[in-house]
Amino acid sequence: MTSIAERVHSDTVYKQCANCGAPIKLVSLRPDQSLGAILWSDGYVETPDRRQPPILGKCRACEAIGCLAELPEIEDTAQLPGGTDHAFVPLTVDDYAMLLENLHDISLQFHSYLRIRFWQLNNHRRRGSVEPTPLSDIERANLLELLKLLGEADADRLITAEILRQLQEFEAAETVLARSFNEHVGPMVRRLRQLVGERKAGLVKIDFDEPHQNTTLSSTGRQDDVSSTRQRP
Repeated sequence: MTSIAERVHSDTVYKQCANCGAPIKLVSLRPDQSLGAILWSDGYVETPDRRQPPILGKCRACEAIGCLAELPEIEDTAQLPGGTDHAFVPLTVDDYAMLLENLHDISLQFHSYLRIRFWQLNNHRRRGSVEPTPLSDIERANLLELLKLLGEADADRLITAEILRQLQEFEAAETVLARSFNEHVGPMVRRLRQLVGERKAGLVKIDFDEPHQNTTLSSTGRQDDVSSTRQRP
């Protein structure tokens, strides 16, 4: 049985697949390892070393898709079979597209999350690229649907402003950014206002001149959502 002390100091946990019962290994980012993270304007966060697991993942044994956080934890890991890769399989762009085409059960529960992840994964080809890549028709359609799902929380309004900026709806983005925000997202708001004012629509890294919290943008306004953490397929 894993002791409380071991669980506190360990960043590795094993969950049980709800479909086949196979173990699924999750490795989480420790607080001191988040230093050096890079925040992109779409809310996606790159970390230099360890990675936070996303909300949804695929079982390596049976390929069932599930919410990783909601899976039951395996307390006694001593009996786990050795020599087997128990790591979850990150979802690909095609996996997200499939879930969005069949909105039922888990897809409906995580509808906005799926659209954010589909957006961010498609943006991977733009990260670090010097050549601008226009949004495809599928990407534009996804962003327009995502706009319908976002609310009034600070994180939602930041995502809304960024979507409008990337769609080159600059005046609409200015209207969203003109409203008041909590001070903890102030640096992000000021950077987006600058980009909108300069009529720049491309994906950019967010570099701040002042210390800032490494806050992930979620569709629920929560700051503990790991939807943006780097998990390239």
